[in-house]
Amino acid sequence: MTEAAYFFSKEAEVILAPYVQVLVGAEKPPQISSPLLAESWDYAFDDLLVDLKLTLKARIYGKVSDQTLADIRKSLENGVLVAVLVPPKLYLLLPSDITWDGSVESLHTRPSILLPKKVLEQVWELYERMTN
Repeated sequence: MTEAAYFFSKEAEVILAPYVQVLVGAEKPPQISSPLLAESWDYAFDDLLVDLKLTLKARIYGKVSDQTLADIRKSLENGVLVAVLVPPKLYLLLPSDITWDGSVESLHTRPSILLPKKVLEQVWELYERMTN
């Protein structure tokens, strides 16, 4: 990931933070990992750590990419929860989901939150900047 793409992803983390907070049932907003440190998480709700994965095109292909799935499993192995954005929802994966096959269809049984259209548009715009 280029440096510019990394900072666009940090912007997406800020935009999605309130929704991740609701998804995990936290009372207080999270600490967001610093762009200066290579943390294994994006959000910290006290001792609860959450990694965010933007998989905006997963619905088109029916699953997340193999590399993203490997990253998700690594986070889950380390006890870090994973919030997976597959528009129009943000899904939560727990360490017990380590055997998840990456399919979008199987996400429907996971905790999720429907995101407002405006938020999705903002994240799509950032994603397009990240990937161009």
